[in-house]
Amino acid sequence: MGGYAWLRSLTTLPLILKGILDPDDAEQAIRTGADAIVVSNHGSRNLDTLPATIDALPAISERVAGRIPIILDGGVRRGTDVLKAIALGASAVMIGRPYVYALATDGADGVAYCVHLLRRDFEAAMALTGRARIDEIDRSAIW
Repeated sequence: MGGYAWLRSLTTLPLILKGILDPDDAEQAIRTGADAIVVSNHGSRNLDTLPATIDALPAISERVAGRIPIILDGGVRRGTDVLKAIALGASAVMIGRPYVYALATDGADGVAYCVHLLRRDFEAAMALTGRARIDEIDRSAIW
């Protein structure tokens, strides 16, 4: 059993594979039954010369072509980052550091406020680019 197939064989739960930076790996993940992928360089902690996830996203999105959800991990600090990720093909984003910093600063209230700020900034970015709904966000939103 090659690739990720052995992992798929272990569970019937949704299988989301994190650490995808190459379109060929995304294709292999799909072929072996992944339910979604996470474009992630693990904060570049493994190898500091890895590409930024936002730079890897377009080629991966093109290869995946909507067959499974793509989640972007890394570098999301503002609502405009969310808009750009969706415009380049992400279905969702992960927000690691912002909520960890918010948690350290003000606990659960800090996290709630962090999410509120990101959402408000994202909604403003949508409005400023003339998008009323998330499904209206495409590459033309990036200027």
